[in-house]
Amino acid sequence: MSDSKAPLAGIKVIDCSRVLAGPYCCELLSLLGAEVIKIENHAGDEGRMWPPHKGDMGSSFLGLNANKRSIAVDLKTPEGVDIVKSLAAKADALVENFKTGDMERFGLGYDDLKTLNERLVYTSVAAFGRVGPKAKALGYEALLQAYSGVMGITGEPGGMPVRCGVSFLDMGTGVMAALATVTALFRREFTGTGGRCVTSLLGTSLGLMSNTVANFLQHGYMPKRLGTAHPQVVPYQVYPTKDSFIFIASANQNLFERLCRAIGREEMIDDPRFASNATRVTHRDQCLRFIFDRLAEMETAPLMEALDAHGVPYSPVNTLESLWADGQVEAMGVLEHGTDPAYGNFQIMGLPFSITDHDRGLTRTAPRIGEHSCEVLRELGYDQRRIDHLIKNKVIIAS
Repeated sequence: MSDSKAPLAGIKVIDCSRVLAGPYCCELLSLLGAEVIKIENHAGDEGRMWPPHKGDMGSSFLGLNANKRSIAVDLKTPEGVDIVKSLAAKADALVENFKTGDMERFGLGYDDLKTLNERLVYTSVAAFGRVGPKAKALGYEALLQAYSGVMGITGEPGGMPVRCGVSFLDMGTGVMAALATVTALFRREFTGTGGRCVTSLLGTSLGLMSNTVANFLQHGYMPKRLGTAHPQVVPYQVYPTKDSFIFIASANQNLFERLCRAIGREEMIDDPRFASNATRVTHRDQCLRFIFDRLAEMETAPLMEALDAHGVPYSPVNTLESLWADGQVEAMGVLEHGTDPAYGNFQIMGLPFSITDHDRGLTRTAPRIGEHSCEVLRELGYDQRRIDHLIKNKVIIAS
């Protein structure tokens, strides 16, 4: 990536995180041009263990850690802590997702490091945040989906609560952490000092449920499990057709009337029960029964033609394979290409947005555990004798 056009060129980030949220934050920063040094213990990031693999490289780890360098350090040793302190003293940002209190126990908390580098932006990623009765509780994606209320409103009516099929809280928290980090770096340009950013899966979940939370706080409104349906818009969901499934987004009165004409149910337009979105929400079951019964008689291909002809937004329920087939993802330019010893040429998700005059493209694959330990220490001024001593005493490992 060309330094001259990379928005975060010259920014150095220490990645003391693992698995999903923290690594995704740092991956986004790397794709914006930041130099990222990943701190791992000798066993490596747990995300390395997630299949599928080729050789020793997991594809999901590759997707979240490309562009980074790895140094494997034992933080239970004073020498290991000193290495991270030396890196933080010269860094612009540090991202960590240790259990609350662990970084402080190592001597690597925000208060410890800001005395070494007042310009450091220190971003914490936690499950429940760093304060409150659950601050030290362990938390994981599905657990936080359950705790935050997301799982309670996800699933079919009358059915079991369901985990969202993607780790949207982890990945969303990675985005929040990247946003917080960049915001603090921007503020630093005016104040000259860094600061601490704290993000959490719980905070992300509540933020992404802002409209639902507002309805509850103002009206005590408790949403129910509605499958693919929308709690505030009818009709707006997945329907089974004669041969597959289709999502139809008739999100306003105009689109509702177009849908009625497209499927030959014009009589619904003049039915007072369906005269507005508010009345359709009240008479949800009756409205949907008309549509379900009609679409069950129709095959998907001619239905899509009718919806196109009447300007009704819809989508087949894609798999990733069928999504890739229509060319939209490729046209958006959100994929990055690189080469890895195990995978050969590979593709991963890059930035999900674009910036004018921002050079794109990977500069390196994801690192092996400790692949850059010696290189990073030499940059800190360690001579070979001292590096050999650290390797011999298992303070670091070098691959």
